[in-house]
Amino acid sequence: MEALSGAPVKEDGGPMPSAMKLEQRLDTVLHGGIPDRVPCIPLLYYFAAHYTGTPYRDFLTDMATYRAAMDACFWEVGPWDAMYPLPTTMDAPDFDITWGAGVGMKPALAAGGDGDELVMQLPETETLMEAGDYACIIANRFPGKIQPLLRFMGELVARLSEVEADTGFWAGRFVPHLFRLAARWVFELERWRVRGVPFFITFSLEAPFDTFSMARGLMEFSMDLHRRGEEIREASLRLSRGVALAARLSCAATRTRRFLLLVHRSSNDFISSVQFERYAYPALKHIAGYLDSHGILFGMHCDGNWDLNLELMTDLPADTYFQFDGSTDIFRARRVLGGRYTIMGDVPPDMLTIGSQSEVEEYCRRLIREVGREGRFILSSGCEVPSNARPENVRAMIGTAKSHGRY
Repeated sequence: MEALSGAPVKEDGGPMPSAMKLEQRLDTVLHGGIPDRVPCIPLLYYFAAHYTGTPYRDFLTDMATYRAAMDACFWEVGPWDAMYPLPTTMDAPDFDITWGAGVGMKPALAAGGDGDELVMQLPETETLMEAGDYACIIANRFPGKIQPLLRFMGELVARLSEVEADTGFWAGRFVPHLFRLAARWVFELERWRVRGVPFFITFSLEAPFDTFSMARGLMEFSMDLHRRGEEIREASLRLSRGVALAARLSCAATRTRRFLLLVHRSSNDFISSVQFERYAYPALKHIAGYLDSHGILFGMHCDGNWDLNLELMTDLPADTYFQFDGSTDIFRARRVLGGRYTIMGDVPPDMLTIGSQSEVEEYCRRLIREVGREGRFILSSGCEVPSNARPENVRAMIGTAKSHGRY
């Protein structure tokens, strides 16, 4: 394929070697075209801190420290084809929007000392959601699609903060914190965009069903599925309208028409395929259809084993993309999902951590050969790159896309 002008620029001012612009390569893959080569986009967060010797607490709480670590990792271990950021540091110091409002969990940051190298903990022993919240969501008749979602998120943050969700809370905490996170996110996006490096997604939100599961805690939510299954289904559908609209607005604000939905608790590790179809899938399908109707690419970060859900999802809009994390049989996923969808993955965390460089290269070549033989494939880590992954193995993953991923 003929080389294009306008290649991304390195930190030292020289051009990054690329036969296509990174944005064009990514866009080509996601729309079913054949790029010059397979793109590689790892999900990478704590690894950058570990690689640069940055204390996790500093990495989690200070934007300048976060940027220095991410920059060093990108240029020294990579470069790879797009940034796939996690917004945790951007939500410091409270982390209430990402974790409280986003997934309904109480974040616990290491206090320092020996615990300084601990990642943020999200214990389910203290939950933020109550059983009666499903009925409240369903009964909410306030005009507008997004209000029920914002009200639910606000209630979660208020409970996290142990305050009432009154006017003072909304004006003095929730809204300012939401805008702080949004401003930092947009700034990071533009910081990479001027270097020619795109963001993989505009933003991501948790699916409503999965938020309920984490906000209620696994044990309580499992009982809810038996006692309140239909309430869960209806409340998920109710919030899905707000998620879809929020995704559309974030795409407009960031000029990036790709949205990723996080689905951490809809896999067959947690629920059966029958439960998935009845209680979780209707909301996913609504979000996907709404975004597709507005020209926005819809993707899913699929944690866990999705083998029994694959056939059902073949009625999602064309160009939907799926990231699998090593538990799903990615080779079967390619056969079932066919050529209408893009698959992303799937170098396992244990291979990046304790495997050899040759093992990583061999597995990446197999992924490229079998999953990406006709395009529609993005080489990536199976979920997040582990913090203690071997740098030579991460380099091998990125390098294999460049050396063996050409069509």
